[in-house]
Amino acid sequence: MKLISKKRFEFSKLILVFETLLVGYVSYRVLGFVQLAIETNYTGSLPYLVTFITAVWGAYGTSISFYQSKSGKENVAKITSPINYDQDTD
Repeated sequence: MKLISKKRFEFSKLILVFETLLVGYVSYRVLGFVQLAIETNYTGSLPYLVTFITAVWGAYGTSISFYQSKSGKENVAKITSPINYDQDTD
């Protein structure tokens, strides 16, 4: 009989996955507005869309950066834990 191990999904990963989905959706919607502007021959500018997409991707980049930093520090802590070697010295 196999034992199924339940590995908890870390909260920081959950936030990152949710934010990835949100950034993808926002980007999709903004591109939809841009497509609509092109189809209707809109000749004005779209500064609000540029600002919105820049803010969303900037926040996403910051989140990724902090997550990678946190993950790296956790992995270093795991690697540098003391190892007890029982070696005989002759």
